[in-house]
Amino acid sequence: MTGPASRQRLLALAGALARACGPGLRLADAMARPVARFWRYAWLAARSDGAIHPSTQFDGPVQLPDRTALVIAAHCRLGRDVFFETAGGRITLGSHVRINMGSVLVSHASITIGDDCLIGEYVSIRDANHGTARSVPMRLQPHRATPIVIGNNVWIGRGAVVLRGVTVGDGAVIAANSVVTRDVAAGCLVAGAPARPISPVG
Repeated sequence: MTGPASRQRLLALAGALARACGPGLRLADAMARPVARFWRYAWLAARSDGAIHPSTQFDGPVQLPDRTALVIAAHCRLGRDVFFETAGGRITLGSHVRINMGSVLVSHASITIGDDCLIGEYVSIRDANHGTARSVPMRLQPHRATPIVIGNNVWIGRGAVVLRGVTVGDGAVIAANSVVTRDVAAGCLVAGAPARPISPVG
């Protein structure tokens, strides 16, 4: 029969075991991390029709539904479940780009992101819109694609959406949850849906 005293002894034993195993588990985790990073790099490089720099860092697995025309320059970091897809397009990341968890980049033409950019969680960057002609069912309509160009040192906040044909100038900031449908000037803060200029950055 187990009573409160037995449960307390069991909890004390479990705590002692956890403390005893802690250093060994931390060491195992530290040893496993480089292996996991190498595996994620090798997997991404094997599925990419482009150069992936060996310095690329990963916070977790990256999602590619198929072979992807993807180029990643030096010292980039990809968050868990970042999703890349190219359907005839190409995605190019400059150096020191940070893309956070759950962001989606889909290209039918091209998406180019400059150096030193920060992209928040769950950002969507898509260079194509689905056709909307009334005479054809939506599911049968082709995409209309126009390249997206994001300059250097750009910060895109969590949940923002960047749509086809947009150019974002160097040093611009896109506020969280904004929907960017037109060009953003260099050094400008934009916010809203659709995004509008708010003030110069800084």
